[in-house]
Amino acid sequence: EQVNFLGFIVGKEEVQVDSDKIKSIQEWPTPKSVGEVRSFHGLASFYRRFVKHFSTLASPNELVKKDVPFLWGEAQEKAFKTLKEKLTNAPILALPNFDQTFELECDAFGLGIGVVLLQRGHPIAYFSEKLHGATLNYPTYDKELYALIRALQVWEHYLVTKEFVIHTNHESLKYLRGQGKLNKRHAKWVEYLEQFPYIIKYKKGKPLPIASSPWVDISMDFVLGLPRTQRGFDSIFVVVDHFSKMAHFIPCHKVDDASYIAKLFFREVVRLHGLPKTIVSDRDAKFLSHFWKVLWEKLGTKLLYSTTCHPQTDGQTEVVNRSLSTLLRVLLKGNKKTWDDCLPHLEFAYNRVVHKTTNLSPFEVVYGFNPITPLDLLPLPNTPSLFHKEGVSRADFIKKYHEKIKSQIEKQTQKYAKYNNKGRKKITFEVGDWVWLHLRKDRFPTQRMSKLNPRGDGPFQVLHKINDNAYKLDLPSEYGTSSSFNVCDLTPFLGAEDMDEDFNLRTDASQEGEDDGGPSLRIHVGPITRSMARRGEEEEGAHTPRDTLLMIIEY
Repeated sequence: EQVNFLGFIVGKEEVQVDSDKIKSIQEWPTPKSVGEVRSFHGLASFYRRFVKHFSTLASPNELVKKDVPFLWGEAQEKAFKTLKEKLTNAPILALPNFDQTFELECDAFGLGIGVVLLQRGHPIAYFSEKLHGATLNYPTYDKELYALIRALQVWEHYLVTKEFVIHTNHESLKYLRGQGKLNKRHAKWVEYLEQFPYIIKYKKGKPLPIASSPWVDISMDFVLGLPRTQRGFDSIFVVVDHFSKMAHFIPCHKVDDASYIAKLFFREVVRLHGLPKTIVSDRDAKFLSHFWKVLWEKLGTKLLYSTTCHPQTDGQTEVVNRSLSTLLRVLLKGNKKTWDDCLPHLEFAYNRVVHKTTNLSPFEVVYGFNPITPLDLLPLPNTPSLFHKEGVSRADFIKKYHEKIKSQIEKQTQKYAKYNNKGRKKITFEVGDWVWLHLRKDRFPTQRMSKLNPRGDGPFQVLHKINDNAYKLDLPSEYGTSSSFNVCDLTPFLGAEDMDEDFNLRTDASQEGEDDGGPSLRIHVGPITRSMARRGEEEEGAHTPRDTLLMIIEY
């Protein structure tokens, strides 16, 4: 049933760590010298295929490097205990079955990359690598692609002979084969990748969690391209709170670096609301700089970045930017170079207005009341709800507001989802169905090079139904792209329904004086609709052959 082989327990369909080795790891004392660290690191590395993200977990134990002095601190002790726990509770790995499809799950996370090789959901091996040098500065897309390339290099003997599936949470990798322009690094990686028969599937990430209190989860962006004012400002630094919807509009310069933007943020936001837990931003060079990342890492704030060319990830800030631009246009009219003087008044007006999602103004959510405006400078009513409130009562008052707002946000989120799914029709196809294919510009750059080129092609036959949302088509090789497509790119082909399969165009050869060639055809130049095809058949008194009609309808 099982064999003890070179530190592994090998069974019929699985492999696990030898129990004697696990006992040695459990009893391993805290290292007191560089030599002891190297001994433990050597044993741990032998079983690294059983530990997910091993390289990142072991990164504090860099004492194994040459000329590194022995220094055992809190980070090293934590890494040592974590590795012992992971190795002690190492999972049982499945043995590869070459009759089944291999799957890869790739991920890039901060300082490292991690990949899992699976079959039918069971892990076969883990691989991880700590990033260093230039790879640390790669954008997320490059890190995800680099993780995939390293996995293929490690497990090439498993994957090169048979089609396998790549699962990624980075949607841009889906269109890897359809990219027309590649830089040198991408071209080198894609050339290596094309040696393998693979299918990429997008694994949708988790949506941003709904905030539970003010100024804990925020987003930030810039409004650029504004006229230069007398004080030299030409941009606006916009900071938005996800819970209260309150926004701050801070004038700045386009050339300001990350350190100056950080000073603005602490001066205008942190002094009023404290430090946030998460910051969502786009991939501006300022937000990707080493200074910016190190600053927030030290402060314990998590940085989240929106997907490239997908502003919907940070849609809340984009909506605020649009509202701000509209307010500036309406207020300034001809005097466009004084927008920085109007900015404080615009911020006050924006935060004073009732927000559609919360049914309260941002001021009311954060402070519990609405400030007085110049239009209502009237004596306040002498009511207990506004005067002489004790601290506990006031805290309960604001807490109830926050619970009410969270409920309202969840209700609005469901409402938006229902509205967006209202017009969506569920279409499914079966193997053998004929469909039209929508030629997306990013996937078919050659076919969509000109605006006058058709935006669709076909019909193509469905060869395989991956699931209700993805299908594999009988796509000719000259298209140079994967034959797997999402259902949103497919349209049912209905032309074949207009033809009578039992009608034979040729006349009976036994009849005298008849022409076996059939009636002559009039070929119409241009697109043919179904109604035009029917009318043509009635006028000619004959039906068009199936192959010819398919040729005419195709566009």
